[in-house]
Amino acid sequence: MTPSRMLAAILVCFSGLCYVLNDSVTKLLIDRYDVSCIILIRSLVALPALYLLHARTAGRLAIGSPNLPLHAIRGAIGLTAAYLYIASLEQLTVAEATVILFLSPVLITAISGIVLKEPVSLTSWLSVSLCFLGVVIAINPGGATFKLSALLVVVSSLMYALNAINARWIPPNDNLWTIAFFGALFSALFIAPTALRHWSGIHLSDLLLFGGAATFSSLGIGMAAIAYRMAPASFLAAFGYSGLVWSLSVTWILWGVIPSLPSLLGATIILCSVALNFRRHNRPATAAGTETQIACRERKRPD
Repeated sequence: MTPSRMLAAILVCFSGLCYVLNDSVTKLLIDRYDVSCIILIRSLVALPALYLLHARTAGRLAIGSPNLPLHAIRGAIGLTAAYLYIASLEQLTVAEATVILFLSPVLITAISGIVLKEPVSLTSWLSVSLCFLGVVIAINPGGATFKLSALLVVVSSLMYALNAINARWIPPNDNLWTIAFFGALFSALFIAPTALRHWSGIHLSDLLLFGGAATFSSLGIGMAAIAYRMAPASFLAAFGYSGLVWSLSVTWILWGVIPSLPSLLGATIILCSVALNFRRHNRPATAAGTETQIACRERKRPD
């Protein structure tokens, strides 16, 4: 396996951790603020810090991108996905919505083959399918009858998959901080009209929580975009299921909720399927390296 693929897989996993931490912080704010206000404040808090980090790493004060329309589209898609997911919770339980939302890695695998023309191996399909099975076992949503709100989550999953795929076209000079900056900027611009209608002020005691949400969401968006720009989406899709493992761990550490046996079984299936995907993609690289070494020795051998 190439170093870039390994780094991309690590970034996807840590991106999942950041999203889980962001959700955990947001749960502490959701009772006091409208969702649109949380997104707006979180984005506004993140912008100054992201700008300074960009200026420090890039060595210049000006911030820009050769493809601003793409960043705007990504911001709109991300907001749409979040709103559809939240709207579905009026009729669906969190468990039911989460299971449907985890269709996203499956959709990423399918779209990568259609749009990016990436070869999707049987092992990749098997890996994401086993991961989805692990999520269903872990969350155990029950045998609920079909609800129209389920379609909202399906569309939300598709939106998240599209944002993973379109990361491939983010300009190579856009670093993590630039990507996160424009993500926060366009989120703030798009959500501001709705947030202002629900504005109820900010409690100073909550600023630290908003700062945490801004940090985790910015890192999650930036690392995921960088990862999907570095490696094939079909390879990285299964690593997106690491979010369930992080969720079980964070819930245990922060709230002392011990994972149930089905949760542990589902997490084990996910880890095994990701390992299967990792091993399969590692094998060709090793073989290619061996062939290269043999070819080099042949060239050095005297006639």
